[in-house]
This record gives sequence, C-alpha cells and structure tokens, in this order.
Amino acid sequence: MTDDVTLLRAVHDMYDTMDPPPADLADRVLFTLQLEDLEFELMRLEEALQPAGARGPETASTVTFSAESLTVMVTVSDSGPHRRRIDGWIAPGGALRVELRTPRGVHETQADADGRFAFAEVPSGLVQIMIHPTTGAEVPLHRPVVTPPVQL
Repeated sequence: MTDDVTLLRAVHDMYDTMDPPPADLADRVLFTLQLEDLEFELMRLEEALQPAGARGPETASTVTFSAESLTVMVTVSDSGPHRRRIDGWIAPGGALRVELRTPRGVHETQADADGRFAFAEVPSGLVQIMIHPTTGAEVPLHRPVVTPPVQL
C-alpha cells in the first residue's frame, strides 16, 4: 500500500469513528427522493417555536414554512406514545388538498375554506407536507408546494 492510501484510510477511519453518518441517512434520502411529481415548489423552514417555559418532554411546537405562493404554519402536539397530532393553517386560506407523507404511507385531507387542516394520529418520525392545486380553490397553485422533510 502506498503512503497516500494509508493516510487516506486513516483519515476515513478517524471520521467514521468521530463523526459517523446518521444511521437513518439512507432512509431519509430515499424518502425525499420518492416524490412522484418532481415538478413542485419547495417551501423554506422559516421558524420553529417551542412552548414558552417548557420543561421536560416537549408537548407542542409550532413550525412555519413559506414559499412564494403560500405559507403553512403547523402545530405539532403529542397524541399518545410515539403518536403526534398536526394542526395546520394555510395562508392565504383556501380549500386545498393536503397530503402528509411518512415512510409508512401517505395520509390525505382537505383544508377548509379558511385553510385549516389536521391529522389526528401521525406516527412519530420523518414527515413531509405537500399542498396540491385543487380545482375551485381560491388559492391558485400552478404546481404542488412541499415542505422539506422534518422529524416529529
């Protein structure tokens, strides 16, 4: 073995020991790549708020995502062991189809005319929200709008 190969192997081993990749990295990448419709607008994570004065296990948090066409705010709260409830609001409000993607499957609901939607029993883990253009909705979307994957 050459000195360069030995040195590079030592650097690799050091990083693999000191800062290994997350165990679920491959699953997270594959989850993100599974979007069926590659023509979408990706939202940005704007703000994540924890409850004021919270101590101990987190009971609720609020996350805001934004894109050029709309903003989505969601509140995540515990609904049981390894289960979460998601309450969301789309602005501007409109009766749009909302899809919640998880590694275990897809859940769908319809936001009401004010843009409010909810998912009552969501397994904790990686999720992604996709808002779809909906015929007759007052909010004109030209393509789906999707959040980055987030961990619940």
